Parts: sequence; C-alpha cells; structure tokens
Amino acid sequence: MELPINHQDLKTIVNALSLGGDTRLYFLLKNIIDDERLQKERKLEMIDSQVKVYSEADEYQCLHNNCDI
Repeated sequence: MELPINHQDLKTIVNALSLGGDTRLYFLLKNIIDDERLQKERKLEMIDSQVKVYSEADEYQCLHNNCDI
C-alpha cells in the first residue's frame, strides 16, 4: 500500500487513534504497521539462518583450497 506519509507519521496517527477515535481506522492502520514489522523480522530470521560464522579454532572444511579465513 502506497502512503503519502512516512511510517513515523503513521505510528503517530495510530497512537493518537488509540486514545480515542475511529476503531476501524485504528485497526486498519495498526495492521499495516504490524505487517511491516513482521516482514522485517522474517527477513532478519532468514539472514540469520543463512549466515555461518567460523573461527580458526572451528573445524572448517576448505573447498578446493579456497579458505576465506
């Protein structure tokens, strides 16, 4: 969804609506914020699951004598 405001503005609007206002609009906008947060968390989880860190003490197998440590 393309919004003419940035996400900090959106968070401000949602916080104001939580104090009182249109309940339906509050939940629609809050869902946008929550969806974006979940997408960022999933991306970080995917990155964390693919990254492997080795040290010189680890049993790291070099492939074709091309070691990057």
